[in-house]
Amino acid sequence: MDNAMAAVLYPLPQDARRDPDQWNAAWELMDMGNDLDTSLFAYQMFVSNTCAIQRNITEEALRHFARDDFEAKWVGAGADVRGRHILGAMAAVCSKARNLNDARCYCPELRLMRLRLDGKVFLDLLKTVMHEDASFIPSQPIFVPHPGWDAWAAEQRKLNHSEAQKITLAEIMILRTKLICHVVQFTMRSFFGEDPPELIVQKNQEKPKLPTTPHPALAAVFGREIATARRQDDIAGIKALRAQRRNHCSYLACTKIEADDTKFSQCKPCFQKMQRRVLYCSVTCQRADWKLRHKAICGKPLDFETASQVIEHPATASTSHTRIGLPINGYKRSIALTAQVTALNRKPTVDYQLYKANNDPVDIDFGAGTYPQIRFRQARDTAMTTGDPNSVARIAHYLCACFLSGMVKDDSLRAIKPNSIVAQLAREFVLNDLRDLVLGMQRLQNKDPLRRPPLLSDAPPDLWASLDKDVSLSKVVVTLD
Repeated sequence: MDNAMAAVLYPLPQDARRDPDQWNAAWELMDMGNDLDTSLFAYQMFVSNTCAIQRNITEEALRHFARDDFEAKWVGAGADVRGRHILGAMAAVCSKARNLNDARCYCPELRLMRLRLDGKVFLDLLKTVMHEDASFIPSQPIFVPHPGWDAWAAEQRKLNHSEAQKITLAEIMILRTKLICHVVQFTMRSFFGEDPPELIVQKNQEKPKLPTTPHPALAAVFGREIATARRQDDIAGIKALRAQRRNHCSYLACTKIEADDTKFSQCKPCFQKMQRRVLYCSVTCQRADWKLRHKAICGKPLDFETASQVIEHPATASTSHTRIGLPINGYKRSIALTAQVTALNRKPTVDYQLYKANNDPVDIDFGAGTYPQIRFRQARDTAMTTGDPNSVARIAHYLCACFLSGMVKDDSLRAIKPNSIVAQLAREFVLNDLRDLVLGMQRLQNKDPLRRPPLLSDAPPDLWASLDKDVSLSKVVVTLD
């Protein structure tokens, strides 16, 4: 770890005596905060942006895994193809900002040889930064685990560090995760021939003057003429990077970027009291961010704990906050189940999504506020947060019974059969014995005097009679060929 940290090219102490102006300009070019609050605010933006990036990665990966057979195509692409996409992604990302380029010394995961030779290594890295639900921007990023860095961070947390030391250490951990996330997303986009995502680098409020004279050490090694030419190339590169920088809306659910002909509004209290640049593209975004996050910090000093917190955001401004919760008790959702949860949280009126043979989704709705919907959602949410096999079997059996009973009137959905329903849920919940569990549910229904499906086994007789009157679920027998 010491070697990695030493690789950061900070201005040298002797430069402070030799040429104070150049030494100071070099420090300012590193985008170091001019005070603790600036550093804390920058860290908060790193955390917030990383949360948003990971949400986007999850959404894109779910689509490619489900529809494009990403895993098989990537593994089968060959080392040269994989290497070309990964190298292009790393170069594209690291050329955008100095802190991202320097962060590569913190990322042993980004070893090109290892990533290109074994396709599963990249896929594992991708899955590491995927969240359990892509319908919301999460409240905390997933920090990419690494034995060495994790042990180092754990040791540092035991020490009684100052706020400045805490934020410096935290920046290392978030920047390495942020860089890895960018590289993963750029690689995935490149592999599928898609345009790279907009990597937003915020404009500097001030542009430090660039020293035109070459560094004495370069002049001593290469001669003044070559060193001067190199310095001119450096200046041209820095100016090119500055030209790419754009202001973006501070509301995480918004992706708008300030154009030359439009100027975003600035939060006056933050700028006047704390010299922070908090920008919004519209009053709508400003009000939404105020309720979710900005009210607590507007014009106020930050501390490390506050800067480390991100308030959960909807992925879009219209997303409902009523949703299936995150997994508990160590349960890990499959990619297929994560896609299902994301779809349901984006459509809170839908109870489940089944898929036709061509993978087109079908929305299943048991009626808002009805007893079957209430019971179905209770079992569904338990299944999706704990992986409880009994809950999975109950919802699978009930879905099969509904299709067999003729409850679904749409002729285009008749192709969905009990076998395909059970196969889909078995894949989503990774339950190889789901078929036997569903047949077990049918045996329980057969034993019930009123022949109620296990999902509705506690329905009072009068209520069950009214429910069964139109659809005759009591007469349905779920069999699986």
